[in-house]
Amino acid sequence: MSLYQLERCVYDWVRAGEVSSAAERDTRADFDTSAYELTDEERKAFENRDLAAFYQLGLHQVLLNRYARAAGYARDDYRKILEPFAESEGRRGRWQR
Repeated sequence: MSLYQLERCVYDWVRAGEVSSAAERDTRADFDTSAYELTDEERKAFENRDLAAFYQLGLHQVLLNRYARAAGYARDDYRKILEPFAESEGRRGRWQR
């Protein structure tokens, strides 16, 4: 159930920034996570804006992308953060022998 709470928290944080005016977006840093049943590790990742920890905790990829964009990460920035977790597929086409 904790993963759902983390995903709900991230979604609500992103959504709070989308519906706020530009002047209010700075207050999103004070987002109250007490309403969510997060583990200490999840709360720490949220407070530190740790994309790698979110990935390791299993946060859905779409939410991870939305969170990264809302937090101000450029695509190349968070791609570099997540690069160590990538696994090569090892598949080859029929023509590659």
